[in-house]
Amino acid sequence: MHTKKRFFHELYLLLAIALPMMIAQVAQVGTGFVDTLMASRVSRGDLAAVGLGSSVFATIYITLLAFPTALNPLLSHAFGAKKWDELRHTAQQGVWLCFIVGLIGALLVVLSGIFLPNFLNWEDATVRTTQLYLYGAALGLPAAVASRALQSYAAAVSRTQEVMWIGIGGLILNIPLNYILIYGVFGLPKLGGAGCGFATAVVFWFHFIGLWLVVSYHTYFKKFAFNQAFRLPEIAAFRPIIKLGVPICFSFFIEVSLFSFIAIFIARSGEHFVAVQQVAMTISSILYMLPQSLGAAVAARIGQALGANTPRRAAHIAFVCIVSGAVGALFVGVALAVFRQPIVHLFSNDTAVLRLGRDILLIAAAYQVVDAVQTIAAGALRGYKATKVPMMIHFAAFWLLGLGLGAYLCFGVGLQLHGFWYALLIALSAASVLLTTYLAFVAKYAVKA
Repeated sequence: MHTKKRFFHELYLLLAIALPMMIAQVAQVGTGFVDTLMASRVSRGDLAAVGLGSSVFATIYITLLAFPTALNPLLSHAFGAKKWDELRHTAQQGVWLCFIVGLIGALLVVLSGIFLPNFLNWEDATVRTTQLYLYGAALGLPAAVASRALQSYAAAVSRTQEVMWIGIGGLILNIPLNYILIYGVFGLPKLGGAGCGFATAVVFWFHFIGLWLVVSYHTYFKKFAFNQAFRLPEIAAFRPIIKLGVPICFSFFIEVSLFSFIAIFIARSGEHFVAVQQVAMTISSILYMLPQSLGAAVAARIGQALGANTPRRAAHIAFVCIVSGAVGALFVGVALAVFRQPIVHLFSNDTAVLRLGRDILLIAAAYQVVDAVQTIAAGALRGYKATKVPMMIHFAAFWLLGLGLGAYLCFGVGLQLHGFWYALLIALSAASVLLTTYLAFVAKYAVKA
């Protein structure tokens, strides 16, 4: 096949997996956008409470997503090699493991809510709203992690359209649920911003139940017999998932904790700093779904190629995805820079929030390309089952450069929130260079092996 034709053919196959996943995940992150937007209409205190509460929740949730993420290459290799029994058994055990991990995560979220007041000097009402938000969101965490295991299964067998529709349905459901619980409709208590946490839990269970029905009964999935001979949890079956998942877990925690620690550190400076951080992170999270979906798709496609014993194709898939993702991120960054003021204005009319928000979103626009490259490279490396070195790269980039340098620029130099985001730009640039270099080495070694 001609090189240009081959490039666009592979891009088509990647996008067939990535685009439905991206829409589904944008819809899921869109629930956070809706939460932030609706909480901002109640009060700045409610916006700050949802901002900090969602940051704490996201730290635990995204860290635990390492385990459904680790399922992706394992399932993709089995699919590429046409080992249907292994595919089914690994998927079943993966769902069990992720549900158990989600229960542990729910306990951590509740404990965070109990101890959080010790670190804040906010008004009592705002602290209580933050705690109640966390208690509500914790109810949905087991379903949230297990549903992502089902998403990994769908991606591994190259069928993600239904994931997209369920994600859209969850976003639509979240809007009336938020309204009912925030304002106390139908005789329910008026929870303010805390109602967003309980609404999020309901949406997570909606995702899990919907995906379970799809992979069990949809015509496309029937040939893989997901529900056939469904076994109880098996420790031995958990081991390969945990072996791949633990380094990914540290990588995810290192990356997401950077943003959450920024919110916690900056909380002492005032509510408007937390409000801006939440606005910036809500927008960044939505935009991140493009490279994140491409990263999941490239992991699945590389896993399928390696399972079929075609390592040269795997290397080509990685190249196509990184180039395409960088080009797409360039357009996203330009659009964010141009429209940053009206975007911030959607969330707040507060002068301090508007002024600071414009500056922070400009920095966010500047890092879109490097963030896309490092995210896709990390996804490609997961397809190769290479997770330990990326973990070390993420530690050096995000905690040493991002958090360490950010804290110095914020408190030592006096740049406040700007300092953390300048450091974030530097950290993501370093991660993109290191991860793509290591990916080139791994791909070359796989071809020679």
